Amino acid sequence: MTDSDSQGMKSFAARARSAFSGVGQDDRVKRAAAVTKDAAARAEEASKNVSRKVTQEDAWEELRADVEQLTEIARAHQALVVDLLGRVGELEARTGTKPGNGSDG
Repeated sequence: MTDSDSQGMKSFAARARSAFSGVGQDDRVKRAAAVTKDAAARAEEASKNVSRKVTQEDAWEELRADVEQLTEIARAHQALVVDLLGRVGELEARTGTKPGNGSDG
């Protein structure tokens, strides 16, 4: 390598360093970096919202299933109460007591 080649490489390296240091100072690059950072933050928030919505939908589905199960239990209890009332009525009819008076009346 000759002195002129060495000098050319130093000059090229100096120009490259100067160009790269200027890139960080360029308003367009700063704006692009800010827009990219903002877009990344919005994407992260959107991802959280989607996860939250999926979680809420899952919770609502579980709640609906619980409500359906409780409704079935209430229906079964009502059927049992109606059946018991019928049996009590039959027993009262056999004993000759008036419904609701018990043995005192």
